[in-house]
This record gives sequence, C-alpha cells and structure tokens, in this order.
Amino acid sequence: MQVLRTSVRRRRPRLSCNPLPVLQPARWRNWTKPANPELPARKSGPRRIVSTVLLAVGGILCTSVTASYAWMYLEQKELLHEFKTHQPAGEVLTKLSIPRIGLRAVVMEGTSGRSLLLGPGHMTGSAIPGNGGNAVIAGHRDTFFRHLQNLRIGDAVYVMRSRKRFHYIVTEKRVVQANDISVLRAVKGSELTLITCYPTHFIGPAPRRLVIVAKLARS
Repeated sequence: MQVLRTSVRRRRPRLSCNPLPVLQPARWRNWTKPANPELPARKSGPRRIVSTVLLAVGGILCTSVTASYAWMYLEQKELLHEFKTHQPAGEVLTKLSIPRIGLRAVVMEGTSGRSLLLGPGHMTGSAIPGNGGNAVIAGHRDTFFRHLQNLRIGDAVYVMRSRKRFHYIVTEKRVVQANDISVLRAVKGSELTLITCYPTHFIGPAPRRLVIVAKLARS
C-alpha cells in the first residue's frame, strides 16, 4: 500500500518586534514674549551714592590733570618758539638741552608752583647758567625731569643763553635728603646742579632728592 505524502509548507516564525517610531517634525512654538512685569525701582543705598561720588571726583581729577599737561605743553612750545625766533623785550631766555634723555626746555626764573609747571626753574639767588658759581635748576619728576635718573657720568648737558652755548659734563650723581642744602653750596668754578624729587615713581611727596652735578667744559 502506497502512502501519499502531502507537502506541508512550514511557516516561518514571525519576529515579534515593536515598530520603529516615526519622527515627526516638531511644531513651531509661538515664541511671543509675555508682557514684562514692571520691575521694582532700585533703592539708592549708601554704596551706590558713594560709588557715584567717587566716579565723579575721579573724572574731575583726570580732566584737571589732562588740562594742566595740555596747557604746560602749549606754553613750553610757545617759549621754545620765542627762544628760536626772538627774545621778548627786556628778558633773556635760557634753554636747557640734555641729549641723553631727549630734553629741550626753556628754563623759567624761580621755583614757584607756576614756574615749575611751565618748565624747569632756575633757583633765585644761585649763579646764572654759564657764569661762574653754582647754577641750580629744579624740575618736577613727573614732567620735564622724569628721566633725569637715566643720566650717567660723562653725559653732556647744554645751556643756551644770550646766543651762547655752554657745554657741561656730568661729574656727579647722588641722592640726598629733602632738607640737605649742601647742593646749594658756592663753588669757585662754573657748575650746573639739577635737582628733582626721588624716587621718581614714588606716589605722594617724595622723601628724597636726586642731584645731578655737571661742570662747565667749554662755551
């Protein structure tokens, strides 16, 4: 007896997996800004008042210093022009020139606050630059004499007066106390003494003085 075989299709097992999520484009949100609530007014406390006052004072000081330097520069520029072109009637101008520190300035007579603001000041009572004796010239450390400490022994210092040029050579450099008056001593020859406050970068009144002594070489 022959048995007929029946063909049975085998079913493949189904994989049970969750369907992949479909990414949907995000909807545009309405970014309208909500109405800003009223901000409470800031109370002006003591700190705010103090800071405002300090800023105002600082601005006034900076403006004053800038105006003073601008006025000094313009006045000295006019004096140099007068020295080069013509001398004012009844007045003899003296010009100080130091190549090492790039200084060219007309020397004022006297060492008052106004004189030293306009230029180096010749100390009244000391010898006239170019003549015999000790000629003393002072200057502020933060203006005309701010680089005086860079001078070295042997450097040249020139003084022009009455159409004559006097050549000095630096022979001494020292620091003394503010009350040391030995720098005003009388000498037999012809010397030039330059004085400024020291240290040059000191904040406030400097306690000492920088003294440069130069002797006349020739005229």
